[in-house]
Amino acid sequence: MVNPETRSKLTRRVKRTGLLGLVLILALLLSACLPEKDPSPRNQDSSPFLIRPQNDKYLREDEWVRMIALAISHADQRDNIWEAIPLSQRSEISQADFIRYLAFLSDCLPGTITSFAAASEEESGALLAHAAKSEKQLVPKSDQATVWWIKARTSDLRELAFAIPLTLDEEGAPYFSGSWLQRQAALYDYIVLYLQALSTGSREALTALLSYNLTVRTKTRQAALERRADDLLAYYRGQVNAGKGGYRCLEMMPGYALIEEQVTSNEAGAPRVRTVVFTETEGIFRVEEKIPQELLLPDGIFFLDNKTLFDSQQREIRISSDTSLARLGIPLNIEWVENETTPEADFRVTWPGLIVEAAGECDPEALIFEGRVRQISISHSNFRTGSGLKPGDSVYELYLRYPFARENGYLISLDDEGSRKTLAVQVESDYIARISLILGP
Repeated sequence: MVNPETRSKLTRRVKRTGLLGLVLILALLLSACLPEKDPSPRNQDSSPFLIRPQNDKYLREDEWVRMIALAISHADQRDNIWEAIPLSQRSEISQADFIRYLAFLSDCLPGTITSFAAASEEESGALLAHAAKSEKQLVPKSDQATVWWIKARTSDLRELAFAIPLTLDEEGAPYFSGSWLQRQAALYDYIVLYLQALSTGSREALTALLSYNLTVRTKTRQAALERRADDLLAYYRGQVNAGKGGYRCLEMMPGYALIEEQVTSNEAGAPRVRTVVFTETEGIFRVEEKIPQELLLPDGIFFLDNKTLFDSQQREIRISSDTSLARLGIPLNIEWVENETTPEADFRVTWPGLIVEAAGECDPEALIFEGRVRQISISHSNFRTGSGLKPGDSVYELYLRYPFARENGYLISLDDEGSRKTLAVQVESDYIARISLILGP
């Protein structure tokens, strides 16, 4: 358990020195994160013999993966293995980079290495597509890399597989790319620190990690980050094991990682594991936490001039020309809408900044309409929800209310006595462009 004083130091260094500082703190505080030395007897063969290139020039792809597998399995031989790698294949990284990379791979593949094999073309394409998004910063490009699987078996007989990318030079020989290794190592360090902050309950460290490399110019954005940190801590507490041994990296490419976490909830039917995606682009880290969000009651009501747009006291919201024309004026358009999912006829009424779709009857020529509202969409700041959310607001106003709205596809729902309301938010350039309330049975 990390005491409060240690957590305070973690927070200060996070803010002051950036990710390098985070990594140093990680080395000091998380000695348990380093892989234990292989308990098997020391291999009596010399490591140069074990990984000597068959062509006496450079390690081929299969030899390269065998070398990595040996280095994972034999921690006490890593220095010797490093020295045996042809210089041309390791000139872009240091020995410390090599050891750091193997420590990460050992965390991802606990147990005994059993085999390795080249990934299929389809598997390689799917995995390297993540790295392709970082091509501007990667040398070589993702199309100059291949993917191999390394497989292991744990003490409880679980079969694990982890994909590693092999970067190739112009002659097709594998080599350690500095940018590929550094991007993977930096992302993994961030993951470890993020999960440590959650497991120790450090709000300060978690908030600092969420805001790492971000320029937070407004109080609303800062408040939204703090709200996300609070909700993350509340969710993980008692439900997810974020401590050492409670998670494992399933996939890792530059700029992308997929983590599997153990769920500790005892709820009937609850899944035993959950996955979290971590991404990094130009030094900005993002965590995809798929945590359910429930619509707040005030956001299920739209207002105009501090008065409800439609009668919210009734279970079924209705619209009629008798009241709407007096309140909203002559609409821009009234039209029938095709809807094959219901026997009822649908119509749409449009005012500046407001669109209402309803099921019922209408006479566009006579400006007469009446029916049950299916959807209300607002795109002008004159309209707002009961909590004050409106078009034109910063997206951080949304995140302040619903920290995981992005992960939920900007759809937030509420089931109320058999009636479902869903708030759908359209975001453009970090601003709310449109808010829709979708009503259903």
